[in-house]
Amino acid sequence: MVEQYFPVPLKRIVIDTVPNFDLFIKQKDHFVLYRKANLKFEQQTLTNLIGNRIESLYVAKHELKLYEQYREKIRAEQETSAKEKGFSGIYTDPVEVDRYHDILDHYHVIDRSLFDPGLMLTFPAFYHENNDVHLAEDFETKPEGPWELTLLSFDPDKELMIKNEDKPAYRKYVQEMLTARRDIPVAKQAAVLREMSKIVVRDVLDDPRSGENIKKADHMVGDLVEFILDNETSFYSLMKISGHDYYTYVHSMNVCTFCIAIGSAIGLPRKPELEWLGLGAMLHDVGKALVDPLLINKPGRLTEEEFKQMKDHVLLGVNALRENHNLPERVYEPVAQHHEKLTGIGYPYGLKGDQISMFGRISSVVDIYDALTTERSYKKALSPFEALSFLSKTQKDYDSNLLTQFILMLGKQIEKEIRGV
Repeated sequence: MVEQYFPVPLKRIVIDTVPNFDLFIKQKDHFVLYRKANLKFEQQTLTNLIGNRIESLYVAKHELKLYEQYREKIRAEQETSAKEKGFSGIYTDPVEVDRYHDILDHYHVIDRSLFDPGLMLTFPAFYHENNDVHLAEDFETKPEGPWELTLLSFDPDKELMIKNEDKPAYRKYVQEMLTARRDIPVAKQAAVLREMSKIVVRDVLDDPRSGENIKKADHMVGDLVEFILDNETSFYSLMKISGHDYYTYVHSMNVCTFCIAIGSAIGLPRKPELEWLGLGAMLHDVGKALVDPLLINKPGRLTEEEFKQMKDHVLLGVNALRENHNLPERVYEPVAQHHEKLTGIGYPYGLKGDQISMFGRISSVVDIYDALTTERSYKKALSPFEALSFLSKTQKDYDSNLLTQFILMLGKQIEKEIRGV
């Protein structure tokens, strides 16, 4: 009887473990013994396999139970270790954690609503799902562009991404739409502003000391303020993002939008207050660019020690901005105070009551709301109603008048979205 084999991806054989089954490689139509059972699988072994472009090894089917027992033991050990470090779900596997960080480092999330059938693109788009990235269907048939989009382009249930190396081409595409935005429907104007804002924020996070990046952010805030003031009944269209995962650049854009909307609702004038508030909100998490990215993007809950390190992002952000930019003093308030609480239990200063500025109070409400309503790798997003209910239960930490304004404003916006008006 001919022996049968099943493929095992390299990432399923863990470095420094001892598989108790033989491992084979496939050469044309033959399976050749590569490594006998009970030998330690070392880093150099993996390096050699990758160097030879081998993506999978093979195990004889009669040893399937041995392989399953091996994987179960690995999973149990990794889960125990990962839980101690605050990881959960598929991210108990270190390989998956590395993959997660690799995706965040090398891809940029984009909005499918900017692309219409028949459009010719010079850059490919990818789906992000289940901690993996793969080409969208329209890009699979040709190794190089340009690619023509079809009616079936871009599944609405999957997050869409581009490679970082294609951001210049995407930026040019969005900029052309931004220049002509007054000739397109309001919903698409919002999408264009949102996309350019995300690009600008990510530029700031990549280099928070760049004066040119801060100037671009300031100009972008001006455009957002203008749009929100001109479209007060439909600013929520700026928030139509996928929310599949947490990205600092998307969160910063959201916080900026909501802060401007609340500021407008309570009567702050456009110049200079709304623009100062918006710029401070857009920059509020800039300190995260100076914290270990493995900590910022950890796909799991932070340990107590990690949370202490995370808190440093506030002062790091304030100091980086003060040292490198001459900004109006009030712009620093959302950066410095977005984690302060009226009860004094916030950080980094432990400010109480009137010690927290109006900009600080607005940004603290918005920051926690957006965090609660954004999906993380280790937790589901709360609905707007659930998030507002949570904030109402902890209202002593937040300005009650601002919270009421926020609830009323969101209620009107969400109702409008549901009605499709």
